[in-house]
Amino acid sequence: MGPALSAAAARLERDVVRSSRIGRPSSVPPVAGQPADRRLILAAALGLAGSLALTGVVAAWLARPPAPAGPVVVSTLTPRPLVLPAAWIVRPGAAEAVSERIDLAIPWSDLTGSALPGLMRVTATRAPETEAPLSPARRYARFLTAEAQPLTDGLMRRRFRAGTPFEGEDLYLAEGEGSRFAARCATGPMPEPDAACLSEIRVGTLALRLRFSADRLASWNAGLAGLERLFGVSP
Repeated sequence: MGPALSAAAARLERDVVRSSRIGRPSSVPPVAGQPADRRLILAAALGLAGSLALTGVVAAWLARPPAPAGPVVVSTLTPRPLVLPAAWIVRPGAAEAVSERIDLAIPWSDLTGSALPGLMRVTATRAPETEAPLSPARRYARFLTAEAQPLTDGLMRRRFRAGTPFEGEDLYLAEGEGSRFAARCATGPMPEPDAACLSEIRVGTLALRLRFSADRLASWNAGLAGLERLFGVSP
């Protein structure tokens, strides 16, 4: 029995004993069965306190939102319904059939079919019906230095100039202009290393905002292929 229940039982016992003495002349000696009465009072107090505690536990359990079971179907974002594992859904209450946005945490191992650790955080919304935006290389051109460093994973690294809004980040571009894939990644320590890189891409009718670790940059091609497989328009 915890300290709270013990204290409640002791108070109840004192109140019952005190009330039983009201109106009884002080000259009347205690009855022989008083120890047994005290045991009955204590047992009743403990039972009442336990019932109250159990009621609170049950009420708290019933108040919890139900955990999603099985796959979640989202039918409004793409021409064909998306069937996604419930374990990927970050906000289960928002991932309903009429949702206009879904937030996911997809294991890299599921996305690429490999043993890569970590998660890719994905926010999916309907892409605006506008003309194709500028390529990342052109969009960020006025903030970049002239330096361009090719990497072995098929990416080109560009640096942002000091004093620009993107100081402290590097820009990674695939296939020259970065039209298929580009990511901005912090160069210094991050409170959340798994979200050091930000990428925004379009897959089919969806606009995807991606957050992932800089360690996963080398796997950008496999990650992108996995996203296209999940969210593409083909059945």
